[in-house]
Amino acid sequence: MGKMKYIVSFCAVGLCALLPMVHADAKEVKVSDGAALQNAIATAENGDVITLEQSITLDGKVELTSGVEVTIDGANHTITGNRAATGSVTDNITLITASLNGSKIKLKNVTLKDSPKYGVQAYNGGYVSLQNVTIDNCKYGAVLVNGGTVEVISLNLGYNGENSNNGIELSKSKNIVSSPNQPTVVMNGTLTSTETENVIRFAEDENDATTEVVIENAETTTDKVFVNDSKLVVTDNAGEVKYESNEAPDITVDGDEYVEPSEPTTPTTPEETPSTGDTTEEVTNPETSDSVLLIVAGLIISAAAGTFAMKQLKNHA
Repeated sequence: MGKMKYIVSFCAVGLCALLPMVHADAKEVKVSDGAALQNAIATAENGDVITLEQSITLDGKVELTSGVEVTIDGANHTITGNRAATGSVTDNITLITASLNGSKIKLKNVTLKDSPKYGVQAYNGGYVSLQNVTIDNCKYGAVLVNGGTVEVISLNLGYNGENSNNGIELSKSKNIVSSPNQPTVVMNGTLTSTETENVIRFAEDENDATTEVVIENAETTTDKVFVNDSKLVVTDNAGEVKYESNEAPDITVDGDEYVEPSEPTTPTTPEETPSTGDTTEEVTNPETSDSVLLIVAGLIISAAAGTFAMKQLKNHA
């Protein structure tokens, strides 16, 4: 018995010694300009929390490629890009990007605007979650799901794009066509937009090589994304369609099928029936019965009076 206590105590002490090693290098970093944010991401350790002290301008990109998990808390500030900047397809100047397997950015409490490309990108296995995030006036689009995963917790979109609105774009570019990663959207909350067209859409540009898309709906999510023939639809909590994508008949979508909500039925009240007796038995109205008896009695009396009168006439004849 004493030996067992010793072993348990030893294990407990060992576990306590190991606990500080979990995210031991994680740190809280406060940044007040674009360069500081870029540096914080470049040197991030697993579990770091990077918080904006003020709104900042970002002339370039913030890209996490190290395979760690980082939180960027905008503290309700704004990250503004240089919308007038130029770059080729290979020059990624999207504001916030998580690239490669294992790289995960939890982005929250922030507004992204004026990106020369996209506000957010999840690239080739990268993962980005969006909580209390607003994206507006980005030149190419709001969110690019490029062979990575985007989790929508609470996302609000303005007008993003040039010739037409481009909200969440699902794509797998040609340069990662051999990758096993597929563009994936996880709905885990709400998606709202000032626009109604192309809030979610399949990429259609010449650099796109998408053949498969994955859609997941968290069990407790308010809004959901469903497959509707060759389109995607975003529905609200009542199952009504909020947004509809373009058609992509050649793309396989792994997701739940859309079912139109059924019409509510009006409850009916059953007709009242006699509480006792056989329903097939004729029911007599007492008032009607009394009236019939009175009429019959009157007829009998009238007949008797007539007979008496006839006898009197005969006697006087």
